[in-house]
Amino acid sequence: MTFEILNQENVEDYIAYLQIAMSEEPDRMTAEKIDEQGIKSRISDSFFNRTTSILAKENGMVVGRIEYHFYGCMQDGCRMAYVDWVYVLKSHRHKGIAQRLFCEFERDCAQNNINQYYLIRATNEEASRFYNHFEDVELNEAPVLRKYMR
Repeated sequence: MTFEILNQENVEDYIAYLQIAMSEEPDRMTAEKIDEQGIKSRISDSFFNRTTSILAKENGMVVGRIEYHFYGCMQDGCRMAYVDWVYVLKSHRHKGIAQRLFCEFERDCAQNNINQYYLIRATNEEASRFYNHFEDVELNEAPVLRKYMR
């Protein structure tokens, strides 16, 4: 298993992974289709360069990823990370890949002096089993306000 940061050189591998994920579990994806050109242009867009995607690769194929970004609070100086997405292909689950992705992510957090991270977790049975094995975490039901800007 190798881990790589998503970039111009491995974007085609990433898109191939998304195609498999979309075909296997379209109901768990946040998009309705894969915008290949949009993804390729976002790789070099300075706005999206603040988001990191770590790809888990097995035999040269992307089998999982974790995507996140860092930010801070001016008032108290807290340095935080938000995990946008974690997903492992169905055929590669229960092999420790997601745990290893979180380890890679936490290593980056430590290098950047991040105080805490959070995510909005999936609530399906498989995801719940995964998150219940985390140590030193709080699992809450947090109210979320979401507004889509036009």
